[in-house]
This record gives sequence, structure tokens and C-alpha cells, in this order.
Amino acid sequence: MASSFSEKFNANYQDVLNLARARLSREKAPVSTMTLAHEIYLKLQGREDLQFTSDLKFLAYASRAMRSLLVDMARERLTQKRSAQLLPLTLGAEVIDGSGSPEEMLAIEQALTGLEARDPRLARITEMRLIFGMEIAEIAAVLEISEPTVKRDWQDAKKSITDALERSR
Repeated sequence: MASSFSEKFNANYQDVLNLARARLSREKAPVSTMTLAHEIYLKLQGREDLQFTSDLKFLAYASRAMRSLLVDMARERLTQKRSAQLLPLTLGAEVIDGSGSPEEMLAIEQALTGLEARDPRLARITEMRLIFGMEIAEIAAVLEISEPTVKRDWQDAKKSITDALERSR
């Protein structure tokens, strides 16, 4: 049975906090873990069209919403033209790591947007892997595809994102 965003958020509150904590743990973010999690709740609580059949699908969606919020924050910082450090983005050893500047965050967003236009599934896998930190098996379960397909797609996505980031420098 499908559950609404609010029901899933309440049932998985600790997991949402863990997701936000993992996202912000390596960053000098201008928001706290709880603030990030609650901002997502406030933005999405009234959306009756959001229904989730599993906790993993809910958490993948919450991860995507966190990415969107953090990108919006980077855009806001750029428009304010402040020189303050914003949300260093840690992509791990597999993909080029950004310095955390709003420009870097927007370059990553543009790379993901380009990837999504070319292949939406690769973009989803990239979001789940980089932003949520999901394992291959978890991604396969959420997308209802095989683990070898996720591995193959992840290799393609990594190359695409890395190439896009190198071109933006």
C-alpha cells in the first residue's frame, strides 16, 4: 500500500535525519541537519500526489529533494554575491571533488541536468549514488532493475559527470 509523504516522513524520521547528516557531514554547511530535514518536510508535506510504495523509494525521493534545496541555496548565494564558503560538495574518490563554491555546486547541477536530458535513469542512479550514498543493491531495488545494470549505468554516469565537470573548469 502506498503512503503519503507526511506518513513516510514520520515513519522514517530518523532515516531522514541520517540522510541529511550524511549529506552535510563533510560540509561546512550554513544549515543544520535538522533544518535541512525539516525544510524538506515543509516544502513537501501538503503534496497529495506524492505516494511511496517503499521506504527506499521515499528516501531516494527525499535525497533528490535535498539536492534541489541545496542547489537553490547555492543559487541564492550567487545572487547575493557573497564570498562566504557554501556547502562543500564531496563526491568521493570516484568523481572529481568540487571546492564547495556555489559555482562548483551549480556546475554539478548542470552536469546532472545534462545527464538527465540524455538518460534519465543514469541521472537517477547518479543522484542515489552521490547524494544519498545508496549501495548498488539498494538502487537496483528502488529502480527495479538488475544490479549488473546499475553497475554498468553507474560507470557510464561517472564518466559523463566527470567529463562535464572537467569541461566546466
